[in-house]
Amino acid sequence: MAVKKGVNALERGSQVHFMAEFLAILDFPPAPKLNIYGELDRTKATPSELSGEALFNGKARCVSCHPAPYYTDNSMHNLKAERFYKQEQVNGMMMAHDGMIKNIHLERYQDSPPYMHDGRCFTLEDTVEYFNLIQQIHLTAREKRI
Repeated sequence: MAVKKGVNALERGSQVHFMAEFLAILDFPPAPKLNIYGELDRTKATPSELSGEALFNGKARCVSCHPAPYYTDNSMHNLKAERFYKQEQVNGMMMAHDGMIKNIHLERYQDSPPYMHDGRCFTLEDTVEYFNLIQQIHLTAREKRI
């Protein structure tokens, strides 16, 4: 699939190494409401933020793939999304299952639409609904807004 999409294979010796060195000097921007463990500081957080953290760590199960303090486990995950669609041909290409996708960190995630590895979710609301359906979490309308 990557070849059909026009993959740009990077040369390890002259490209990947230098990108890795550059990324090593970058750090996450300050998050004044988080403590050193990546958890909300209860003295600075609003009730809404605390509700969101409880949902993130509880019912929504986000923390299982996005643990603090970096909000990623740097792993590949198979969401098995093919359970929810039939395999068919679209624009001359056979729609195949997603397979493994790279888990990214959530720091400043809201600033980089479209979302997901392939841009399939145009808004954060779409992303929440996608995981609500795929993981069969059954979030209420109120929980989706948190």
